[in-house]
Amino acid sequence: MRRLTSVFNFIAVAMTVALLTIIVVHTNLVTATEQAMQRSSRYDSAWVGAAGRMEILYLQKALGNFLVSKDRRDADQVALFSEILANRFSIYNAPGFQAFMDMKPKRRHLIETAAVEYGELRPLLHAVETLDAPALAALRQKLERVFAAVDRVGAEAQADSVNEAAQIRAEMQAKQKLQTWLVSGLFGSIALLLGISTLQNRFLRSATRTALRSAVDFSYLAHHDSLTGLPNRMAFTAEFARAAASCGDCECTRIAVLAVDLDGFKNVNDRLGHAAGDALLKEVAERMTRTCATFENNLLTARIGGDEFVVMLDASGDAALIFAQAEQLRAVLSETYAIEGSSLIVGASVGVAISVPGRDPNSLLIDADIALSQAKGSGKGRVMEFDPAMHDIFIRRASIEAELASAIAKDEIIPHYQIKMDVASGRVRGVEALARWTHPTLGPVSPGEFTRIAEESGLIVALGRNVLQRACRDALCFPEEVGVAVNLSAIQFIRDDILGTVRDVLDATGLPAHRLTLEVTETLMISETDRAVDILSRFRDMGVSIALDDFGTGYSALSYLRQFPWDELKIDRAFVMEMETDERARSIVGSIAAMAHQLGINVTAEGAETPGQIEALRDAGCETIQGYHFGRPVPFDDLPRAILHGVAAAARLHMGEATGHGRTDARRRLSA
Repeated sequence: MRRLTSVFNFIAVAMTVALLTIIVVHTNLVTATEQAMQRSSRYDSAWVGAAGRMEILYLQKALGNFLVSKDRRDADQVALFSEILANRFSIYNAPGFQAFMDMKPKRRHLIETAAVEYGELRPLLHAVETLDAPALAALRQKLERVFAAVDRVGAEAQADSVNEAAQIRAEMQAKQKLQTWLVSGLFGSIALLLGISTLQNRFLRSATRTALRSAVDFSYLAHHDSLTGLPNRMAFTAEFARAAASCGDCECTRIAVLAVDLDGFKNVNDRLGHAAGDALLKEVAERMTRTCATFENNLLTARIGGDEFVVMLDASGDAALIFAQAEQLRAVLSETYAIEGSSLIVGASVGVAISVPGRDPNSLLIDADIALSQAKGSGKGRVMEFDPAMHDIFIRRASIEAELASAIAKDEIIPHYQIKMDVASGRVRGVEALARWTHPTLGPVSPGEFTRIAEESGLIVALGRNVLQRACRDALCFPEEVGVAVNLSAIQFIRDDILGTVRDVLDATGLPAHRLTLEVTETLMISETDRAVDILSRFRDMGVSIALDDFGTGYSALSYLRQFPWDELKIDRAFVMEMETDERARSIVGSIAAMAHQLGINVTAEGAETPGQIEALRDAGCETIQGYHFGRPVPFDDLPRAILHGVAAAARLHMGEATGHGRTDARRRLSA
């Protein structure tokens, strides 16, 4: 097959060269023939010369008639033909006739002399009625010289044209013979090539079929995700564009877009590896395919990247059906997965956007993404419909994302401090540094809002370092027994040399390590247990205290308390808020405090806002209480006043036997 192909290729190349040669020669012949035709059809000097001779005869005849009749009409004929002959002299100046005259200089001299003489005689021809006999005889004599010159040049023009025409005919006959041979060769070559092509096509059909199959396979790969087999972003974009175009302002044609994102997928990759993550995505795709196949209004299910999927539905019917289907899909995706021998539970969040008449349907995908962001930001594991008001939230988030890095670099995000009261003494035991940001146009931005964005963008490392450094520097001005607590994000443990950062900050500020407490959440213990225990142990070796924050919520497990010797355990405000009204909450807090004391861990309660809550917490055995009743987070400059307010509030609750004494000591230290 390969040898035959080579032979065919050689013959084809040879024939192609021959054809090109024939075409080139034929083209040259055609060009030469066209030039000959142009020569034969160009400005005809013979016609110009002959016309001049005829016009002379007409003028002579008109003048002779006038001499015989002396009639006014014959005089007018003389004037008319004199103008025609004058125009002929103008025609002689045309480039075509000038080329003829340039062939012999004597011709030009004759015509130019005749033109000058005729120019002198022309007025007399118009006034022929006024001339007497001698003047008419002189006029005829002078005209004869003009006539003789025009007649001679015209005769030469006719003779030259006849000779040139004969030469052109001979050249064209010779070229036509050669063209006949070339055309015969051309058609013969074409016939040979057609025969070769027909033979070769028989061998190429199988290759063509293979190429077509490959093209189909390539098209499939280009429009489908290689991992899950679902249509990819390119396929979805094309199908979505067609569906959106069919919507327009028609009420009866509507589409819905469901943006689906897995909750906690990153943790699967981090804990079990990307192979497990890929296996999970395949299972998710299969569940989505099976579930959406049951939807009669399903148009397309696609994976557009990572753990992001999208479903397009025909929403021409009841909108409630769309939300029921979205909830069904979310529930199916949230069921337990068996991946590589492990049982995994990953939730799913769904954003829903339905086309509305008068609103550009092409914005549906963006709207669904905005709704998805809201679903994930409001607790995950839920279905949320797009609302136009979400667009303002999206714009706000985009503004925060765009300006967060600059705010961190300019130290616009600063710590505010909330005091922690010691139950036994009624004094301030420490303060917690809480990041606060007042945006120049948006105003105060909640920490939960900008810290979430900082974690997602990786800016939490720089933000955490800035807050830690500022808090340690401010703590040097606190009373000696007042320490400072700083929250650490799990992202900082993953992306930053947190040990080096804390060590550098303590060295740079000069704050003693024992006055610093680092607060971490259970999230860190879930995602990075071994590494977290190792790093936290090194912090304790440095003299830094470690607190387990928000205990009692989320994935709380007693195993965390035995995995590491915590210095402090902070009970979440959710229990504190119910201490006055819920006996079970009081029992749980009391049990946590008792267990922590047996392990040698101090207990701090967060979110205390009423005297009743504080009394219940004190009865439950909490050593430290933090909440709005003693003071809200305040800037560094307002902290002395906040400490005095907290001590006074503690005194009113009879916390500590020397409360008043403690208040006086606090004033003395702050003054110092």
